[in-house]
Amino acid sequence: METKNSPKIMGIFGTGRSGSSWLGSIMDSHPQVAYRFEPFHRLKHDKAILQARQLLESEQLQERDLVQIYKALLPSHPLLERPPFFPKTDEFVFCKSWVRVPTRQFNILSFLFKWLYTPRTQPPIVFKEVVGEQMMRQLLTSTSVPVVYLVRHPCAVVLSTVTGQKQDMMPTGRYPILSKLLHKHDPALAAQYSSKVEDMDLLEKAALLWRIDVEKGILAAQGHKNALIVIYENLCNDPLGISKQIFEHFGLDFSTQTAHYLDSLNQSTQTQRRYFSEFGIKSYFSVIRNPEAMKDKWKQKMPLEDRQRVLQLVQESPAFQFCASLGKW
Repeated sequence: METKNSPKIMGIFGTGRSGSSWLGSIMDSHPQVAYRFEPFHRLKHDKAILQARQLLESEQLQERDLVQIYKALLPSHPLLERPPFFPKTDEFVFCKSWVRVPTRQFNILSFLFKWLYTPRTQPPIVFKEVVGEQMMRQLLTSTSVPVVYLVRHPCAVVLSTVTGQKQDMMPTGRYPILSKLLHKHDPALAAQYSSKVEDMDLLEKAALLWRIDVEKGILAAQGHKNALIVIYENLCNDPLGISKQIFEHFGLDFSTQTAHYLDSLNQSTQTQRRYFSEFGIKSYFSVIRNPEAMKDKWKQKMPLEDRQRVLQLVQESPAFQFCASLGKW
């Protein structure tokens, strides 16, 4: 399917709070990769991005459309790039963290960020999106674009999501339409839970959304040679080995700079490094964290009763069982 003129685009997908931002930063640490953070969500009013999204979600998507999609993704924008920023072979990155803050707050200044930091060459582009199963499905069935689908333990995702929602840092917009989402996704599942949704708390609603999203994601990814399903806990256990596997899947070499970045995450000076490397980023959204410490941190904070309530809603799902087997949950 791939042609000599196909631009190099790669995609990362997963639910919210699945670790996809951390995986995105790992890809961004490569000196020749341009990384775009949730472009089709965060820049959805941009004409070129909107047209690219419509193409990506269309059943008429073709390999030749990747040229237009690549052109839409290439320009730098403060909403699509986030710290930490890494040295690039053919890209100016000086003061990028500091320039990002005012240009992000005042959209009229975004042209300055674009002018300063848009790559002058045509590097491989890795983008990451949350809850983009339709987009992922079309990419896999209609193009040569390789994708990674990242899955994290549902209890970890639910706890992190609800914590963010209680602090007004995560959206709750899908909760009012959860019953409709259940009916659209699986009538049998809707028959089981739809009448109970109104009386559910945030934790239970988040668990059902995890099930819906992961079932759609696994269904889209399974069986495609260009899809690699990665379990977050496995990535935490072996950041170097799994990262190398992902880079190979994307057709990219593994850089020394990436190895140094992964090694630095195990160092003890995290707070100081986070302040300087992630200027303007709240700690809730930080990717500079020790992966081994973060993997099971939810177990220290989530009561056994809450874990059981989450698992009761997801454990019958074949997608959960498949991922549990891969991740040894």
